[in-house]
Amino acid sequence: MINIDLIEKKIIKFIKKYISDSGSKGAVIGISGGVDSAVVASLTVKAIGKENVLGLIMPCESSLTEIDDAIRFSEQLGINYKVIDLTKTYLEFLKDNEMSNTCNLSFCNIKPRLRMTTLYFHGSLNEYLVIGTSNKSELTTGYLTKYGDGGVDIEPIADILKSEVYELAKRLDIQKNIINKAPTADLMPNQTDEDEMGFTYKELDAFIKSGIGEEQTKSKIMKLYNQSRHKITGPAMLKFDRKNYLE
Repeated sequence: MINIDLIEKKIIKFIKKYISDSGSKGAVIGISGGVDSAVVASLTVKAIGKENVLGLIMPCESSLTEIDDAIRFSEQLGINYKVIDLTKTYLEFLKDNEMSNTCNLSFCNIKPRLRMTTLYFHGSLNEYLVIGTSNKSELTTGYLTKYGDGGVDIEPIADILKSEVYELAKRLDIQKNIINKAPTADLMPNQTDEDEMGFTYKELDAFIKSGIGEEQTKSKIMKLYNQSRHKITGPAMLKFDRKNYLE
């Protein structure tokens, strides 16, 4: 059983040291209304103080519930926050495209990439680092958008399983409605992480920890893992021994 108290302290120390060493003045975080961003924002406040944290709520065809949850959380945490609706910008990409009404990730992935651009714009304006909210379960399966929510400066919970994120959330006294809601990437209406992946986070975490699981589930997880390594490792770069190419 992992010691959540020690994990919390280690994450706080990591955030504080990284921001201090970088010479940055603070941190900007996308607040989605979900448990991952709530946990990361709470730990960042503990690390550097609420006055040095900016939360960006960036709806893009998002449900009012998600927006309201993000606003209420930000106000409870006491951080500065802004609501920036990206829907109009997103719809510009869909103009005159006959496939725009289909459930196509080429379109849906525009949303997190617009959010990434918005985060880095405000990060640059304030000399803040962009703090990521991806957990180990998501990173294992590549459940993130390349150069979207994967485009950040640091990932404080990258080695924390989704089940452990929930433990941290309870310890940090995150609102129950945020903890209890079905996780979603907010890319399309009624989307949930588990429906899209084809297995539950409980099954995924069990496999990551011990290799336990039904064969069909393990096969799905490994397929996602192998297909998504490029999202985690960065661009493949050709390297060669220069002395073999001298004229």
